[in-house]
Amino acid sequence: MFRIALAILVTLLAAQPSVPGQTSHAVDLRTTDGVGIAGTWYPVNQTPAPAVLLVHSVERDRKVWASFAATLQKNGLAALAIDLRGYGESTRKQTANGSETLDPRDFTARDYQDMLLDVEAAVDWLQAQPGIDGKHIALIGESFGANIVLRYAAINPDIAAVVALSPGLTYRGVRTDDIISQIHTPLRLVVSEYDPFAFESCKRLVEIQKEAGLTPATNAPTICTGNLHGAEMLLGVRHLPQIIITWLKTAFTHPPAASTPPVTAAPSENRPVPAK
Repeated sequence: MFRIALAILVTLLAAQPSVPGQTSHAVDLRTTDGVGIAGTWYPVNQTPAPAVLLVHSVERDRKVWASFAATLQKNGLAALAIDLRGYGESTRKQTANGSETLDPRDFTARDYQDMLLDVEAAVDWLQAQPGIDGKHIALIGESFGANIVLRYAAINPDIAAVVALSPGLTYRGVRTDDIISQIHTPLRLVVSEYDPFAFESCKRLVEIQKEAGLTPATNAPTICTGNLHGAEMLLGVRHLPQIIITWLKTAFTHPPAASTPPVTAAPSENRPVPAK
């Protein structure tokens, strides 16, 4: 199993209400390069439970997942939403010269690639949690975050399933076309029909998968009507959250269905969203 060696410091803070009868907890992780990663943990009562790691896009933070994470929790899937380095509350890095502040305006391509360390810290934390089934951990990313989880899944075959919302062939220098054929775990690409860059990117990624001889179960995308981008599809596309949850539960037990019919975007949410 591929591992990026990580030392993880975990601090559980006071519980915060999520939905009636459920709680969420703040968690602090630390990567091997010294970055403090903030997260919100949505545990479930049943054990052993599958878990889902949620990864946001650039210019956003883990709050974009609040509603969906609570829905996952309600459906028996534990969830961990993290702030990638430089965003939200993940803005401090320990160095030999002390603590420094991370500012995405100063980031290079290497800084964005290093966000794989953030994901690895979160996956290691999930696998260490009592009551979590370490063999049933899924990744969901949106936009740039979709590219990050795709790259991570390509190097860690222990990931049980991946959902990529509006991935691109490249965002901030993080590519997907060079690694998509290396992902053999159940994979669902989700994209809006009128989100041009993401839609064309998904078409190309599916082509690459088919050229590599991957099975239909791993290369059938979900195409939504409308033009919503990333996590916004979860709020504006009717039934999409439940479609993803049903697919995840299926992927955890046996290969997913070969195709999923398009779903419909609510007209009030049908607005242009720039690709990131």
